[in-house]
Amino acid sequence: MYTPEQQKIIDKLNAFIAENPSQNAAAEKIGISAGILTPLRKGTYGGDVDKYLKRIADYFAIKSDLNDTYHEIGYVQTSISKKVYDTIKICHIKGGLAIFAGDAGIGKTKAAQKYVSDNPNNAVYLTLNPCLTSIKSTLKLLANALNAPISSTLDDMWINIVGKLSDGMVLIFDEAQHLPIKTIETLRSFSDYFRDRDQTLGIMFIGNNETVRRLGSNKRAEFAQISNRTKQTRICSAKKIKREDIELLFPILVNKNMNAEIDFLWKIAQTQQAVRGTVNLFSNAYDNGKYDLPGLTAMAKFMELDLTGLDIKPLRKDGAA
Repeated sequence: MYTPEQQKIIDKLNAFIAENPSQNAAAEKIGISAGILTPLRKGTYGGDVDKYLKRIADYFAIKSDLNDTYHEIGYVQTSISKKVYDTIKICHIKGGLAIFAGDAGIGKTKAAQKYVSDNPNNAVYLTLNPCLTSIKSTLKLLANALNAPISSTLDDMWINIVGKLSDGMVLIFDEAQHLPIKTIETLRSFSDYFRDRDQTLGIMFIGNNETVRRLGSNKRAEFAQISNRTKQTRICSAKKIKREDIELLFPILVNKNMNAEIDFLWKIAQTQQAVRGTVNLFSNAYDNGKYDLPGLTAMAKFMELDLTGLDIKPLRKDGAA
């Protein structure tokens, strides 16, 4: 039998599981196996009950604290995220290779994730990192996303992946600046496979400006073929972020006619902080209870953001001082 306090934890656990697709999904979030959660819920677990109940309670405590903080609004179609979305769509329709590159934090990833959310049956999104860039690791990542069998040999894995791909799909590779030429060539081969059959498979590379310097340049012989096969190459920088984008991202400021704060965040967004850094700044200021212009400025300094050259006086709508 559980004590009243322990039962409260079990009740929260049961409610949490009900909110998730399955107990396994809930268990993965909490970090405790479903095989332990089942007897815990029934009151029949023979191990260290207090240990796991404390871990569950700590998880809910952290989530409760999170709920008290600023919540970024969902996907916003900013001027840049729309360009990313539209570029993916054209790549999806036409097939072949496409590149979208730009400064970190301008909204590339969110636009790609939104596209996949809107096209769950024929769009696949994968995030790369320095550990997942070799041919084998990238194929494993792709095979896992497609539920294709993972083989110990590259040729079998390639064939298994082709078997899961179909005409009219698009594969989106984020952080593509990490990809070496051999891996890029391997991914290109999937697109070529469908092109040779008069079908389409889009391969979308998203990354920083190094992505274009490497993939989109035909000055180096090893990248020339990639460049020649690339149907689209688009580049955006944080300096292209518009004031209207800030208004979309922070409707609370618009509703309160806080134009000076919108102007300040707009100028921050056009620096290396971009959208992501600007959202972090506002989030911290909001949680601190001071998101007016003095509060935002103080938080920016506390976060050690470089404000050199930034005039914090309000700007006119046209951007003039």
